[in-house]
Amino acid sequence: MSATTIGIVIFAFYLVAILVLGLIASRHQKTGADFWVANRRFGLGVMVMANMAAIMHGGAIMSGAAFAAKFGGIAILPFISFVGGSAIVFYLFAKKLRQSRGFTIPDYMGDRFNSRGLRAWSAVVVAVSSTIYLVAQLRGMAFILERLLGFDFFTCLIVGTLIFVTYVAMGGLLAVVWTNIAQFLFMWVGLLILVPYVYDAVGGWHSVLEKVEVAAPGWTSPTGTNWTASYMLSWYVIWFIAYSTRIELVTKMYAARDHKIARMSVPITIGLILLFLMYGNFYLGAAARVLVWDQIASADQAFPLMVNHLLPTALAAFALTGIAAAAMSTTDSLLLMSGSAIAHDLVRRCHDEPKGIKRDERDYVKISRIAIVAVGAVAFFGAIPDLALILRIVSYAVAIVGAAFFFPLLVGMTSKRVSREAALTSSIGGTLVTCVWIAGALTKAPWAAGVHPGIVGLSVAGVLMFVVALFTKPVEQQAVNKFFPEES
Repeated sequence: MSATTIGIVIFAFYLVAILVLGLIASRHQKTGADFWVANRRFGLGVMVMANMAAIMHGGAIMSGAAFAAKFGGIAILPFISFVGGSAIVFYLFAKKLRQSRGFTIPDYMGDRFNSRGLRAWSAVVVAVSSTIYLVAQLRGMAFILERLLGFDFFTCLIVGTLIFVTYVAMGGLLAVVWTNIAQFLFMWVGLLILVPYVYDAVGGWHSVLEKVEVAAPGWTSPTGTNWTASYMLSWYVIWFIAYSTRIELVTKMYAARDHKIARMSVPITIGLILLFLMYGNFYLGAAARVLVWDQIASADQAFPLMVNHLLPTALAAFALTGIAAAAMSTTDSLLLMSGSAIAHDLVRRCHDEPKGIKRDERDYVKISRIAIVAVGAVAFFGAIPDLALILRIVSYAVAIVGAAFFFPLLVGMTSKRVSREAALTSSIGGTLVTCVWIAGALTKAPWAAGVHPGIVGLSVAGVLMFVVALFTKPVEQQAVNKFFPEES
């Protein structure tokens, strides 16, 4: 049996399993609460698995290894940033988000600051940033499917897009979480299959670090192969903001059975993800630099080529299917959040409710499904051109989210004395500046080369929040009490 045939058979088995889970979940989607937050039914085990699957996506594995291979392990691994950002979610956000009984981050923005305009703006940011993020994930999945199925990139892009759009549109968060768990298990089996083969090829930690330093001088240094100290620092800050405002992680807090489960799921997730980063990025990135670096045209091709280079045909097909599953595990969450932002926040909360329009719950589920298909189509076309490394595209998406939501979340959750005007100005100003800087970075403008776009946007957002808050009145007490119930 040829490598292509084996890949098709294994991927077909995986595909059938995922679509069956989506079909089963679709039978339980009667209300918006069912579709967007699975009727808040998840216990601790499911929450941890869902959190891990959402974070350990195709970009985290494939492009994480690619970035490590290209720039150096120490420079690109945001260990401290990940722990710090997740701790923010644990200590400050999880409990209050779960108790507020919303569905989305725009729900929080609109309710906490009593502003329909801020809710609508937030929904647009979620949809746009998720689409950018989706572009990166789709490209990663297509690269994997190229190696797995033997098709060309464009065909693989079509296949991957159709798969996850279908099961997310059918089953909502229930389908997303249960397929995430299946994808998570599939991915880890695929990664563990690699261990003995990589070890035989490059040795253990000490051996691979010696070899990679010879192949790429500076790889093990604090700033990697060619980063400046300032850019490295900005990269760590960006990922700190990214993990503290990670939409797919923060939004899942709404789906926990209670606020205790929501909080407890975060530190367990942190510990398990750190183990993954050490192996899935640092070690495999060094191995890829040593073994296959001179055989690739793009860094993002390093991981799948290494899998094909080291593993027997059947095992390579299984491992690549696992990584394709990982790409879907974040992609589906982003799709669902885009659909909920459009259907729940823009249509229901910003349009229908102010005008007294009443629709059946199934109508909002239908609108959400249509939005999911539309966002998937836009991301598909955005994924066709090769704009940048996958992880860099992801960093631009999280920079937009951080500029829009970090200060409204942080200040809004910790202080009653912040105004709607301050939150709105901070969110809009920070986001727009970030987008301008991203455009400069993509066009290689000299003024945008020295610092990551997210740092500039976040700085502007923070200054605007502070200055505008000094001259405006805090939000009405009634809105504040929902998020400070023990103090009201």
